[in-house]
Amino acid sequence: MSKKYYFPETRLKSEKGSALILFFLSIFVLTVLFVSFMSRSISNNRAALRYKDALQSYYLCDAGIDQVKRELFDLFSVYYAAQGQASSSFGWFDDLATDPSGKYPGIPVNASLTDVPGGTYTVAITNVDTSVEVPKDVTVLATAQVNGVIKTTTAVIRYAMSPSRVFDYAYFINNFGWFWGGGITSQGDVRSNGDFDFNGNPTVNGDKYASINPELGAAGTITGNIRNDTLNFYRTQADSTARPTDPTADPQDVNGDGVKEEFPYESGYSGTSEAFPSQQLLDLPFLGDLGYYKGLAAANNGKISQSGVTLVNNVLNGNIVLIGTEANPIEIDGPVVVTGDLLIKGKIKGQGTVYSGRNTHILGDLQYADPPAWPKPDIDPNATDAINANKDFLGLAAKGNIVIGDYTRNDWKTTVSPYLKPPFTKEYKVEITDNTIGYVQYFSAGEPYFNGDYTANDGGNKADGSARKFYESSYSDAYIQTVAENSSQINRIDAVTYTNHMFAGKIGAFTINGSMVARDEAMIYSGNLTLNYDLRAKYKGGQDFYLPRALALPHTQYFKRD
Repeated sequence: MSKKYYFPETRLKSEKGSALILFFLSIFVLTVLFVSFMSRSISNNRAALRYKDALQSYYLCDAGIDQVKRELFDLFSVYYAAQGQASSSFGWFDDLATDPSGKYPGIPVNASLTDVPGGTYTVAITNVDTSVEVPKDVTVLATAQVNGVIKTTTAVIRYAMSPSRVFDYAYFINNFGWFWGGGITSQGDVRSNGDFDFNGNPTVNGDKYASINPELGAAGTITGNIRNDTLNFYRTQADSTARPTDPTADPQDVNGDGVKEEFPYESGYSGTSEAFPSQQLLDLPFLGDLGYYKGLAAANNGKISQSGVTLVNNVLNGNIVLIGTEANPIEIDGPVVVTGDLLIKGKIKGQGTVYSGRNTHILGDLQYADPPAWPKPDIDPNATDAINANKDFLGLAAKGNIVIGDYTRNDWKTTVSPYLKPPFTKEYKVEITDNTIGYVQYFSAGEPYFNGDYTANDGGNKADGSARKFYESSYSDAYIQTVAENSSQINRIDAVTYTNHMFAGKIGAFTINGSMVARDEAMIYSGNLTLNYDLRAKYKGGQDFYLPRALALPHTQYFKRD
């Protein structure tokens, strides 16, 4: 039998060879893993960078759309003001898609932002909806690129009109404001487009605003003595038609769980009266040729009726006298236009706004058949809002003046007339369509002006052929004397009122449940004057009572990224 011999060095070489193979195999596997990891990392990094570039491209698109949206509004605002805030001026948008350079030469082309190095964006106006006068829907296409990554965004921007912010106040005057007398009480904020002077310690249960107005030489100062009520006093003394408090009630345990809850109400009276001087001007929404409001009346089928008979169907060409009673109240539904004078008094029901092409004369008490009410305190303000949303609401908007009472009486003339002309009033710029009712008396630097004298003849005649003053109606004095109440016997007006020019009247103990908005104001009272702000007039994008419109901020109707 032969013998086998094992040599140690041969075995060692074999083991070394196996270890070397395993080593190289491990290196290979690690190399593959490393290459795979690096490849994936590089790929992920590239994807992340492209994703970042894509996001920045969209960011540039958004920036371009915002730029065009804002600059179009700025350019149009200047034109809109120059055209007397006429709705027809919205035709400015119509040819922007075909020829933007004449109106918007600065439209972004290869524009850039410092926040995005190397990125550029271009914006084009691709369409304008010309099917209606107002609103205008403008389609904008933005294209942007960052490091070769190209993205586009399409937006439809609406330029429209909405109820003016002047209706956020119980009292808004487009002139110097003045509350003189301890008998004046405002249950709501008050604002002037000039200085505001308080005298005799009137009460303002709300905030006070005054504005810088170079045309009037006003610095927006608030001067004089003033007071405001505590929450407890307000809750016990304020009329039911006055706005609620904020909070509407003291904390209470309504759920029986030992936890007391508050009842906040944003538009309520907080128990304080802050002063805000030197504010920016708030533009009065001049009514122009009433074309927009005629369209609004037709679109919403606005009507005034009484005893089942339609008196105004959308638009009435001429003058009208409306006298409501308990049995036969005036009924309003939506916006309507009366191209001449509106004479009105008595009971009224429904919701809407009446636009008059000249004056609105309030001949006597004007009261809702079903008025709103705000309990004080109130532990369920939302439920109260829901109830009040269906209560009566009247807007009165006059292209001329709003005049209260029988202006033919000597006591009206002697007490009110001095405040209807300079030096109490001043000349001011008017809208060119005011020429039809006599207010364009001269031009300065190409702009039409009224000299401020409402006691002068306006160039028109009354029904009996006699000359007509600005504050007078188109009816004869003899007729006015048969239908108008003595001003001191007029105690209440339920309405949100607006006039392009003068709000005037002689009153005794008097309450307005709504608001007073005017260019000039001559309310001469004996007794007391109370303004209970109807907070439903503050437009919040929901219920619309068709109050006078102002230019709204542009709103994006449609937005799509590609």
